[in-house]
Formats: sequence, structure tokens, C-alpha cells
Amino acid sequence: MQTPWTYAIAALLAAPAYAQPLQTILTCPLADSTHVSLLAESDVEGQRLFIELDGKTQIAFTDMPQSDFIGRIVLAKCAASSLIFALEYGSPYMKGVVLRKNPVSHTVERIDFAEKALPRWLYLGREQIRLVIPNIGYEVSAKFLAYDYVAGKGQLEGPAGIETPPDRRGFKVVRLK
Repeated sequence: MQTPWTYAIAALLAAPAYAQPLQTILTCPLADSTHVSLLAESDVEGQRLFIELDGKTQIAFTDMPQSDFIGRIVLAKCAASSLIFALEYGSPYMKGVVLRKNPVSHTVERIDFAEKALPRWLYLGREQIRLVIPNIGYEVSAKFLAYDYVAGKGQLEGPAGIETPPDRRGFKVVRLK
């Protein structure tokens, strides 16, 4: 027969050994007056990141849910009703996310990126987000890499190589460095 104590012991044994309380790193206001928080769980190897949005906590890198990214936060910033963060995790690449709620539709929009340099500019429009990163990896022959999210289509395949920063028309441009 199982007692409350055996249930408690079984739950403790089933929990991952690295599980630590989540710490709030940063909380950013969004366009619909809600907030998004970047949370971290620390262990001996670094930090594992999570996002709390609309009362739900999830892993930070939903584009690769099977991967366990642990490292050092190299960027965490609120920028014009958006959250942007990046994690250095041992690879020559940094893994990051831009997240916002669209100012018109209030739907969640996000760009997932992985590059050797940190983003330099964030372009925020009514129907589009664009993230511009210096190209120091030279996987393509261009000076910059641009990641795009378009409302109704999602994150576009990419990144696209570009030689000059994009036109600012129709966007609020935030310099990230």
C-alpha cells in the first residue's frame, strides 16, 4: 500500500537531479499590457533558460525542444515591447530568441536565431519583425544576416544575407549594442 510518504519519495526520485528553482532574469512589458519573463535554472555547467508568458512556463528554445541548451547568458534585454536574449553554450554559435506580441493582433511572434555574433539591430513593424546580425561566420558572402518574421506566415526561412542594413521605413529600429 502506498502512503503519502512513498508518493513524495517517488516524486523526488523521478525529478531530475539538476532541478533548481527558476530565477527571474528579466521581465519585459508587451504591447497588450501583459509581460514576458526570462527565467533561468542554474547548475554547475551554466544556466538553462525558460520563458514565462500568459501564465505558462516553457523551455526557451522551442525550435529545438529535444536539445538541452545550458550556458551563459550573453544578451538579455527589453526592447520596444519585446524580449531578446541569447545564450552562449559552447558551440561557436550563440542561440537566441526575439519574442513580442504583435501590436495589432496581440498574437505571439518570435524569431529563433543561432549565429556567431550578437544581433545589432531589431526592426519592429506592424506586420513584421526583422533581426540584423553582423556576419562573422561567413557561411554566406554578405556583410549582415537578416532573420524575418511576417505576420500570418511565421518565421521565414533564413537567414538572408544582405550587404547593408535594411530600409527603416515602416519600422521602429532599436540598436541592440
